[in-house]
Amino acid sequence: MQSDGHHRSSGSTIEMYGDELEPPKSKARSGYSIDGYSLYYDDEVTTAAKSGRFSQLLNHLGTLYSEQLESNPIRTKSFTAGTLAVVGDLLAQGIELSFDNTGEETSGLDGWRVFAMFIEGLCFSGPSMHYAYDFYERLFPIVRCDCVEPIVHEDVQILDANGDIIRVADFKTEWKNVLIHVAFDQIFMAMWYVAGLMIITCVIEGHSSDLGAELQNDYLRNLGCSWLAAALFFAPIQIFAFGKLDKSYRVLAVNIIDILWVTVMSIVTHLNRGESESFVKSVLIPMLALIGDNIVDST
Repeated sequence: MQSDGHHRSSGSTIEMYGDELEPPKSKARSGYSIDGYSLYYDDEVTTAAKSGRFSQLLNHLGTLYSEQLESNPIRTKSFTAGTLAVVGDLLAQGIELSFDNTGEETSGLDGWRVFAMFIEGLCFSGPSMHYAYDFYERLFPIVRCDCVEPIVHEDVQILDANGDIIRVADFKTEWKNVLIHVAFDQIFMAMWYVAGLMIITCVIEGHSSDLGAELQNDYLRNLGCSWLAAALFFAPIQIFAFGKLDKSYRVLAVNIIDILWVTVMSIVTHLNRGESESFVKSVLIPMLALIGDNIVDST
């Protein structure tokens, strides 16, 4: 190849030009030089390739998540709830630190508080939503299937073992049942969620001695904040999610929505609560000491 020549690879977007030639200006190009030759490639094609790889990664992760939902639904939903609860609490602590004008010295990120939120999502909110949504669906099914013989609708063809059409199913969304699901979840189950959040985090954060007073003084306020947030923001999004998503994905959708709910409730729950103490130091060690004293007294 001569130094003033150029080479275009067949079926490719890569071109090599000699030092005296310039690549066409019709496309956005990037390049570098190798042994006196400049190697150019199309930025648009490179960006599309990267985008394609990212889409493939997302599809792969989505497939793995779907498989886990099928094989281990409670575990998958519980770990998802715990992980997203951590995200919500980190946002809450970041907001609190940003708007802290008291001048008091703080230790920064409260690790025990983050851990408490993870345990609450893992052991309480995630399993609660799994069983609650199954219960809602049994009482008030969101999707109704009208099955007819042999072919009237064209939505879904159901085949027998030989591949013959035995009926066609027409799936319809019952929007009144969607409203019932969301209303029950945001009004009545919110009482359960708020109480669980307060109790679990209070104990793990080392404030179990203040639990009774905190429930008496702050529970109704926290519940009111939950209802207000639902009315202004969460309920409309949840209505859409319940009406459009399969039951197995509703917990995931609500957990994503609830990142903001957890952020709000974490801030509200910790308004009058000090920094966390070690759960081992404040609860476990005194409990073991009490058991040890009882054993000594009994002997």
